[in-house]
Amino acid sequence: MTATNAVDDECYARAVAASLDIAPETIDWSGTPHVTDGAIARHLWGRHRARAAEAHDLAEIQQRFLAMLRAELARAPERFTAIAGAGALFPHLRRAGWHVALATGAWRASAAMKLRAAGVNVTDCPMACADDANSREEIVRRARHLAETQAGIAFHRVVSVGDAPWDVRTARSLGLPFVGIAIGVRADQLRTEGAETIVPDLSDPVVVLAALASAGMPVR
Repeated sequence: MTATNAVDDECYARAVAASLDIAPETIDWSGTPHVTDGAIARHLWGRHRARAAEAHDLAEIQQRFLAMLRAELARAPERFTAIAGAGALFPHLRRAGWHVALATGAWRASAAMKLRAAGVNVTDCPMACADDANSREEIVRRARHLAETQAGIAFHRVVSVGDAPWDVRTARSLGLPFVGIAIGVRADQLRTEGAETIVPDLSDPVVVLAALASAGMPVR
């Protein structure tokens, strides 16, 4: 929903590096078993400290991360934008009969801050995040459960929407249809992972609704 990957990655790396007392450029989370804020922090802590991260360690990273995001928002608010069309999409989806839930690998506080900064109102939308589970699969399952509970029904079709390779892998693992949001190299990365339905952004509700209706599961 937000085009904040660059500022998020930058502030996250700086926060973890500060807590571990290492240089930000040495941060490498490529071997983490799960791509979520909590799982990456635990993975890096174990690698650099040779012990498991405790609750207060993770809390310290979160607070540093939030402080850095706030400082960057004050310095360069243009880095906190919504994906084109995100702010106005939800009413179109609901009128078409879709229920919406957010599943994010970010911690709840940072996700909420980025959404507010980008002008995306999700106050009535169920959200599962890295505070709820360690893996993206678990987060998506929880988001679905929350949405079904709110709606009072069991969904017969659930489509995952995302912009990163790990989003495609999560959808494939869960057996869910997938719609990618990307252009250029990022779209190619999604296709490499098996995504077949990709839209450039969320600005055209007709295109988005058609993608949701036709999307299939990612294939390799």
